[in-house]
Order: sequence, then C-alpha cells, then structure tokens
Amino acid sequence: MKRILALFLFIAVGLLNSPVLAHHGTSITYQAEKSITLSGVVTEFVYGYPHPQLYFDVTDEKGVVQHWGSEFAPTPLMMRNVGFKKEWIKVGDKVTITCSPHKTPGATACLAREIVINGKLVPLNAEQAKRVAAANGDAR
Repeated sequence: MKRILALFLFIAVGLLNSPVLAHHGTSITYQAEKSITLSGVVTEFVYGYPHPQLYFDVTDEKGVVQHWGSEFAPTPLMMRNVGFKKEWIKVGDKVTITCSPHKTPGATACLAREIVINGKLVPLNAEQAKRVAAANGDAR
C-alpha cells in the first residue's frame, strides 16, 4: 500500500510541475534587442492563457497582405498590472504595434512591446499605464 501511495504522489507531483518546466522565456523565441513597428488591421484577438494573442494583416506599398501574429505578456500580469480588458481590442480595429521580431528569419510573429489601437495607446505594462493615466488627467 505504501508503494502505491508513493507512486501516486510521485506521478501527481510530476504532472503538477510539468507546465512550469515547459514554459519558455521570451529571449528564446524573440529578438529582445530588436524592435520593429507594423501597422495593420486586427483580424483576431484571443484573450486566453498563457498569453493573449493578436492577429493582424499588414498591407505593404505594393498591396500585398501579410498575416502577422503577436503575443503579449502573460495574461494574469496584464490583468493585474494594467487592468487589461479583452474589450480593448476588436476585429477591424486599426493597430500600430511595436514589437520584438521572432528569431526565425521570415517569420511573421513578434512579442508586443507597445500597441496603439485606433490612435490610442493600449497599456501593456505599468509604465505605459501611467502614461495613459497622465494623458487622461488621472494623477496615479
């Protein structure tokens, strides 16, 4: 009986710890030292875990549409640190995003650093939240 209990505990602890071990750091996937700015139209916004995902179309000067995707900081941090709400971004919104590009050459994915939706800064971190509050006359 003790062996069965020990085996059960071993498996339970292993299963509970596996998501933590599997999580990645952004420096593995994105070029944190680089920054690009893209403008386009939101095609989808997934406000889920572990990271919100933004999909948008960027049209170049020749009229060619390129589909892009970007992820944000972890959802709980976004909610707690800046009060982020999924209603802030909708399909059809015009987006200008400054982000760190993916490390894979030619990839159309990036990590969001700053995002402007329909001309308004949407805060992604505490510093940006303070800027938005100051611009709105809220002296936080």
